[in-house]
Amino acid sequence: MADLSALDRQLLREKWEAKLSEEWLSEGESLSWILLPQQGYAGSAVAGRNLLPHEPLSEVEPSTVDAPAWPLPSEVVSSGAFLDDEWADDPSVLWWAFAANAGQDSVRFADHLATMPGVAFLAASSSRLAVVVEQGKIAERAAAEPEGKGWLGRARSAAAQVQKAAEGIAARKDAKAAVSYFEVPVSRISSTSWAPLGRSIPRSPFLRVDFADGSCLFIRDADAEEHSSGRR
Repeated sequence: MADLSALDRQLLREKWEAKLSEEWLSEGESLSWILLPQQGYAGSAVAGRNLLPHEPLSEVEPSTVDAPAWPLPSEVVSSGAFLDDEWADDPSVLWWAFAANAGQDSVRFADHLATMPGVAFLAASSSRLAVVVEQGKIAERAAAEPEGKGWLGRARSAAAQVQKAAEGIAARKDAKAAVSYFEVPVSRISSTSWAPLGRSIPRSPFLRVDFADGSCLFIRDADAEEHSSGRR
């Protein structure tokens, strides 16, 4: 994403806005803003413990996306040897979650963003905030073993294989569809605000999302000031 020209980025944005309008938005729901997929990491501070790169702390749906071979964040940031918001000066850090426990909303966003590196993006609408991916990026869970080993078990297994094949054909058709990998309704968001962070000059622009459960998520966003007011 970092190598795309301004024109290519605009075309990609228009493509995703059209897909979301067609496939993701419900009747009466309007799109507020989207952030295109980027190469970078989520970090977190949960109960005072820093984790960078963030790894899921709760269960998430499995992903078909391979682990990235990107440069890791700086040793100062990944080791926690930074002061205050200095983590924001590392351009590889795209999101940072602060929470008291792993079940809070900001951490659940970090969990899902970390599981879909380079392909997941955030989208906000009049109704919800979501981690959005193409449906084909979400892997199928391993099927349970068929019951019994006799003819009934074999019959059930054959029927399951036929059903799975039919579902596979349908899934391939829908693999590019935009779906929520994780989302929360706007009722679980207390506020959004522009938050310049770090010690660099100019400071790095972030969008701060405060959740009703007391956790917050910082999102690196060049348009944070506009997005904090709901403008696209």
